[in-house]
Amino acid sequence: MDFLSSNFFWFLMGILFVLIAAGFKAFAEGKGWVLSWWKWLLSIIWYGIPMLTVYSAGILFGENETAWWRILLLGLFVTLIRGVGLWRLLMIKPKEAAPVEPTPAPAEA
Repeated sequence: MDFLSSNFFWFLMGILFVLIAAGFKAFAEGKGWVLSWWKWLLSIIWYGIPMLTVYSAGILFGENETAWWRILLLGLFVTLIRGVGLWRLLMIKPKEAAPVEPTPAPAEA
């Protein structure tokens, strides 16, 4: 049986993803970042881009196509650009709400 198509391989990939996510959470807390659900979603999508890039380049390489290195370079370039944008987005802290002063009660007549 081929290792890359076995269930054990995908089990290891799941463990690796959980470890990376836990490390990312600890890193973000250490930097003082506030991660909302959409920042997590963008981070997971960004993580998937290089994985799919390497996967597709590997398929093209295995099929003996000559475009595998172009796909790899383009995907990694896009990953780099999107990674810089995501990094800047993650550094944004939520705006502090301005303190609201209580309104005086209306005078009774």
